[in-house]
Amino acid sequence: MMKYVLMALVFVAASAQGADIYKVDAAASSVAWKGFKKMGSSHDGGISVKEGTVTVDKDNVTAGEVVVDMKTITNNDLKDSADYQKKLVGHLSSEDFFNVEKYPTSTFKITKVSKVKKETIVKGELTMIGQTHPVEFPIKVTIDKGTATGEGTLKIDRTKWGLKYGSGNFFKELAGDKIISDEFELTLKLVAKK
Repeated sequence: MMKYVLMALVFVAASAQGADIYKVDAAASSVAWKGFKKMGSSHDGGISVKEGTVTVDKDNVTAGEVVVDMKTITNNDLKDSADYQKKLVGHLSSEDFFNVEKYPTSTFKITKVSKVKKETIVKGELTMIGQTHPVEFPIKVTIDKGTATGEGTLKIDRTKWGLKYGSGNFFKELAGDKIISDEFELTLKLVAKK
């Protein structure tokens, strides 16, 4: 209940300032992930967007919050091996990684959007596995006929959120082919409608 009261207050405050609240279209939005091993191989997949809102003021995105459903983690590159695909998704969902039973959602909150030269830079707070840390990345924003679209890729040092499994920086005894890169990529496509 408190969540809906807070969302209503945000809406009222934004409206008073001439801004509009756009609702994220979860079906049209996507989050793609890609993780790498030190020796060069990689895995990739997706995670479903659950809900969110974006504040638009005079054709500029000024704030927003997006919730991702961590229980929807999928893998794309192992489609020819269903057993291994299931094993990988299960491992990513486990306590070694995202612990989705305890932390079923992750949240990205936009705190600032600014223009740097010709790029739009988004700053925000990413909460996953119960920890929140700042992130920033370039994003392409389009606002047209009551629809706001944002697309961008950010690189995340997973160890800042306590994701240390397979990290050569924390487990020196790991063989090279077992080491997982500390950095992984998230590619976001967010669609929000007035």
